[in-house]
Amino acid sequence: MHKICLTTSLIFSAAFLSIGCSNISHLSETNFPTPQTVQAIPVKGMSAPVTAPKSAAMVIVNWQKIEAAADKKYEDEPLADYYLNILSEEERNGAPWFYAQDFNVSIEEAQRRLLLQRISLPLNEAISEQLGANIAEFYYDNNDPDEFSIRMTTLTKVKAVPPKYVYHFKQKEFENYSFPIYIQAISDKMRQLIVAIQEKAWPEVLKRYPDAQSIGFSPMTNTINVTIYRPTPNETERQRIEAELNDILDYLVMVEFTQHRITTL
Repeated sequence: MHKICLTTSLIFSAAFLSIGCSNISHLSETNFPTPQTVQAIPVKGMSAPVTAPKSAAMVIVNWQKIEAAADKKYEDEPLADYYLNILSEEERNGAPWFYAQDFNVSIEEAQRRLLLQRISLPLNEAISEQLGANIAEFYYDNNDPDEFSIRMTTLTKVKAVPPKYVYHFKQKEFENYSFPIYIQAISDKMRQLIVAIQEKAWPEVLKRYPDAQSIGFSPMTNTINVTIYRPTPNETERQRIEAELNDILDYLVMVEFTQHRITTL
């Protein structure tokens, strides 16, 4: 059973640099997210760290243009067929239960969020095509029990009016669904710093905690997030490990225990 990950960007998994599982989700070039703290969003052409031109001018986000581009993509590829084709029966039946457990939402809300993840790829692609190299990462924010959203961080100064935009799906089967989108700035230097910290720390984290599942940066909290598999979570142990990793990484760390081993789609 594939766990659905929603975690922040810049995540290293136990096997490779990839989308992790936590309260933040990332976008990968071909993979769909599995549950996590923040989850990255799959967007074509968004692989590997992106570096914006040094002399890049301010980029103005044209939400109407993005919406029109997304609408065209959905017209070209019906959502109902798209959603059913990319999910196995096992995933459709089991994933909501795992998501609900991980993010403390109802099964119904978990089903809604997972459906939104699956049908949002064309929307993510439309945003990527408009903003290009100015995007550092996309991620799904699974932490907020009241709002499930797409968030993106940018490498350069980006002006978005309004800073929050809500995309409404227009196909008949999904006309009651919408997806809020937010933009948050992060400097290129900060991204490079975080990647360097993770690359240096990950081998030591795995050495001390072989059950570590992923390491990732959360732009929402400005923390390094480490997920560790523990079938029986213990808060005292979690706090002890968190303090230890704070010293090892010399950066603010948040440790999260998961009762399910993280797998990728």
